[in-house]
Amino acid sequence: MDNSSDSMNQIAKLTLGMATFMLFLLILVPFTVSSASFDDIFPYLIYSLFLTSIGILIGISITWLLNNNEKLNKELTNDISTKKLPILSSAEKTVVNILQSNENKMWQAELVRQGAFTNSKASRLLSSMENRGLVRRVRDGMGKRVELTIMEDNA
Repeated sequence: MDNSSDSMNQIAKLTLGMATFMLFLLILVPFTVSSASFDDIFPYLIYSLFLTSIGILIGISITWLLNNNEKLNKELTNDISTKKLPILSSAEKTVVNILQSNENKMWQAELVRQGAFTNSKASRLLSSMENRGLVRRVRDGMGKRVELTIMEDNA
């Protein structure tokens, strides 16, 4: 977020705080002032104008803060979704596509079958991808599960 947006956030928060405090004080006025001084309509008009203006200030401040938070969330989401993935070879792309179509994890033996790799090629490829942090292999009994880790960074 840039500095102008930060300063506007601070101004909105300050305005919201002041308006809330003024509203609290104005609500207390009828309880602290004798009823004889409110006999004339003029003080009621002034009082209602103050209440209305404070309500407007509170509404503007809350709207600004909520809108700005939505924009910030969208910017963060866009930053994450446009994060550049590493350059992948065609075999690595095949592995990533197969894993993505299987909820980002599967048995290594099944990956070898679906990718039409030899066992040794798959092992070398997965070792290389594991060293680069693209996948994780977890020994599970007699086999290994392969999990795609680059998608975890983008989620």
